[in-house]
Amino acid sequence: MRNKQQGMTAIGFVIMAVIVALIGFAGLKLTPVYLEHMKIVSTLNDVKEQLDGQNPSIQEIRSSINKRLVIEMVTTVKARDFKIKKTEAGYDVRIQYENRTQYVANLYLVAVFNNVVGIRR
Repeated sequence: MRNKQQGMTAIGFVIMAVIVALIGFAGLKLTPVYLEHMKIVSTLNDVKEQLDGQNPSIQEIRSSINKRLVIEMVTTVKARDFKIKKTEAGYDVRIQYENRTQYVANLYLVAVFNNVVGIRR
């Protein structure tokens, strides 16, 4: 009777290690992208909290966004990248952008973000 072999071969282990390393490296490269996105979402929520119900103008909204972006040291987007649309209830403030980071050689990881908050008058 033959004995059944159990375990992973050396080649199988190397292939598995390479796959895990590539996924881990992608996670490390995307971490700063998502941390900056969290700052942008926080900026949107803080502007909403500050100006909600205050009947702000578009210039006041954009100025508040700009101040918060400078304080948070966000470099991916500028205040002019935020789209402010007037609605019946107030304003919709939207940021839609993509952030890319180099992965390996000429391969890039791309993250696309789209966030919107409503500011009441």
